[in-house]
Amino acid sequence: NDPPYVIGEVQYRYNQEAASRGPAGGVRLGAWHHFDRFNDLRFDANGLSLADPSSSGAARRLSGNSGVYGVIDQQLYRPPGADANSGVLAFARVAYSTPDRSLNDLYIDGGLIFQGLWAARPEDGFGASFLYAHVSDQARARDRDMRRLTGLAIPLRDYELSLDFTYAAAIMPGWTVQPNLQFVVHPGGHVPR
Repeated sequence: NDPPYVIGEVQYRYNQEAASRGPAGGVRLGAWHHFDRFNDLRFDANGLSLADPSSSGAARRLSGNSGVYGVIDQQLYRPPGADANSGVLAFARVAYSTPDRSLNDLYIDGGLIFQGLWAARPEDGFGASFLYAHVSDQARARDRDMRRLTGLAIPLRDYELSLDFTYAAAIMPGWTVQPNLQFVVHPGGHVPR
């Protein structure tokens, strides 16, 4: 019963076959559109800032929301006789969406994966990645409005950055233990005081 959400993606992949000797990889490009209505992050229906005490408090409703994204997967090292998911792999992704109705208008992540490189533990893998989520300028402008119009010393949201490290240890077939360590800068996009 919800309005439609449409997504389309094209991709190009290479050296995926087991017999391939060169590094495997792929590129994906996509776009999406959601036909629902979304709240404006800054203004009410009368054009006043939502932070203004005289605002109705009801956000202006905006028609639809859209975004685009791209993903790159690249095997940097392929051990002899290995498949496309072994060796040293890198990935990167970037996405952008409409900033007046999307809290995070820019998203970037990437990382490295080391999979199946140790003969004694061929199913184990190690990964390190980062994630960057930018708080849209409209949301940040509402924070500024809140400071200016109410005098409240609220934080100005800007971005969240997460660093992630993990090791997957195959204990026995069907059972993997995977500890994970994360370090988050500006949780929720808030600058610490």
